[in-house]
Amino acid sequence: MDTCTGGDGMDGGGPIGTADDDPSVPASFREVIGYHLRIAQDASFHAIRQGAIGGNIKPGWFTLLCILNDRPGLTPGELSRCCGRDRSTLTGTLKELVAAGLIARRWKSNDQRSYSVRLTPKGVLMLDRMRVHADRHDARLDAIVGEHKGLLLELLRRIASDLKQDQQERDQLP
Repeated sequence: MDTCTGGDGMDGGGPIGTADDDPSVPASFREVIGYHLRIAQDASFHAIRQGAIGGNIKPGWFTLLCILNDRPGLTPGELSRCCGRDRSTLTGTLKELVAAGLIARRWKSNDQRSYSVRLTPKGVLMLDRMRVHADRHDARLDAIVGEHKGLLLELLRRIASDLKQDQQERDQLP
């Protein structure tokens, strides 16, 4: 049992309530959106890891493999922009994917300091297997949010977009 939340966050059933209904939520966080976003993401990642194929598969790998399947040959910088992760944190993940044989690097002929990445045949097979689990997981999330899916997606996109815009504006300051 998680000592902070009082459970594993996987119950999911029942009507939509408020944080006041859940005594496991610390009082100072009951109305803090960021806290609930993190708890929901942790619960989602826990569910993904529980159903993942192979014990060393990480939830973020699916996103990267999907992007590389759709857009083979991206550089790490391009991939970073597509997935919304900082390039410095992406580098370690790419090394793990190379070590697992799921992606391969190809050095650019015109610039030996730069390379692109693409799925290997093993990566394509793993993506196909992961997609089955991801579809089941997404169906579970759809069942949880029900008719509120459109609203939830709209709000999450707005949060991400507005916070990204705020960061870009801060980056422009002298």
